[in-house]
Amino acid sequence: GFSIAYYGIIIAAGMMAALTAAENGHAVTLLERQGRVGRKLMATGNGRCNLTNHHVSPAHYHGGEGFCDHALAAFDVGNTLLYFAGLGLLTTAEDSGRVYPFSNMAGSVLDVLRYALERPEIDLQTGQTVTAVRKIPEGFSVKTETDTFSARCLILAAGGAAGSKVGGGMDGYRL
Repeated sequence: GFSIAYYGIIIAAGMMAALTAAENGHAVTLLERQGRVGRKLMATGNGRCNLTNHHVSPAHYHGGEGFCDHALAAFDVGNTLLYFAGLGLLTTAEDSGRVYPFSNMAGSVLDVLRYALERPEIDLQTGQTVTAVRKIPEGFSVKTETDTFSARCLILAAGGAAGSKVGGGMDGYRL
């Protein structure tokens, strides 16, 4: 699933959540509805993937005062650029402040994220549409069309309904 901010940071939320959890010592199962991760990411920024904006500010976000302050403070423009540089992605900035991969291709962002997911503590399961989530004493039970998974903790990063042709849907709202 994907989370696209109104102004500035565009991040594949499910992939970033899985990477962050793994980097902090957790075993992760990443369930992807599509046959491959990142389909929606390829359409961002008109196929160029605007990673962030040097002029990012809480004033550019919907949601009321304080809505995104914590997130922007924890993963500001500098941290965003350092993170992607650490994955091997070169970036370039336009005069407007928008930051894109140096290649000007969203595929470059997706490539470094897919490569980063190839670590032993991340089990990527594609083609797994989540149909139900249930709280159980040990954590959560997650049912897909074909399997059932259990986890102590759960991050639901299902994105929004926008971009239905590239994978957007109502799953997150329904769940």
